[in-house]
Amino acid sequence: MRVYEILKEYQIQPRHLEKIGKVYKVFSGNNVFALKETEVTKGKNLFSIYPFLYHKGFYRFVPLYPAKNGQYMILRDQKLYYLMPWLGSESRPVETNHARKMFRELARLHLLTSQEMEMDQTNIEDHFERTSGQWNKEMQYLDSWIELCEQKWYMSPFEWEFVQYYHEFQKAYEYALRTLKIWKDTMLESKKIRTVLLHGKVSLDHFVFDDKGYGYFINFDESRIGSSYQDLLPFLSNTLSTYPMNGEDCMEWLNIYMKHYPLKETELLLMKSYLAHPGFMIQLLNRYQTRVAPNHELKYTKKIQQAYWKLKNIENIIMKLEMQTES
Repeated sequence: MRVYEILKEYQIQPRHLEKIGKVYKVFSGNNVFALKETEVTKGKNLFSIYPFLYHKGFYRFVPLYPAKNGQYMILRDQKLYYLMPWLGSESRPVETNHARKMFRELARLHLLTSQEMEMDQTNIEDHFERTSGQWNKEMQYLDSWIELCEQKWYMSPFEWEFVQYYHEFQKAYEYALRTLKIWKDTMLESKKIRTVLLHGKVSLDHFVFDDKGYGYFINFDESRIGSSYQDLLPFLSNTLSTYPMNGEDCMEWLNIYMKHYPLKETELLLMKSYLAHPGFMIQLLNRYQTRVAPNHELKYTKKIQQAYWKLKNIENIIMKLEMQTES
């Protein structure tokens, strides 16, 4: 078996293996290890990321073990494997406290790796034109849908729901575009941006704890240099994809993050613009048009209701952020 061959390179004789996604939980003697499989293109990042983090003074990540030849990666059949100590979920705190600690360490990661650089006028205007152009096309797509629905004598349940929610999604697009325009005008004055080392796949599953309760990031496979919102938004989007909620937890996490890594005005504007952008609705409309699943009408009617809940959850967070900015 390939895994046993790889573990020999680490001089480990396993007594038991458990496969959890792309990770093998390896039991050997009194020790437990995690053997991770990743793509070659992603694994190459790790060669530079870990030394970079050490150099910057950030140590809250699970370290890698070297193989007997001194290498930290083993290549087999176009896959890379690396070995870490296993930090189990048995020491995992309750979800809210888990997220608090994760956001604090994420802020430290961004703070320690932050770099300010100039952004010329052409790049600022290009980004605005490209993004706003795409969003305006999506608004036109929504308009074509509402026209099609209103021409029908009998709308499907999905179409009926869409008609009810159309103006809400339209307002979200208008806010996103308006905020993006303010971002562009503000950026043209400062012409400065900050980049950070992104984790690339922030989730509670990728922030684990040792027996003392200290938290560590794992899975830097998709790490790269970028803007801080690129780590924040995917996590917030997934968290807000649920039943209607008051958003207090999300705001607490964002405030913890911004306490340790305050966002500049331009960064906050861009984050609010992207957060408000309801592109998930366009994806849902496209999937509905190409639907093949049985009972598709019932399933997609539920999905559009969930999309509306997500929209309102996001709107709640945006309003709280706006109130904080005004105060």
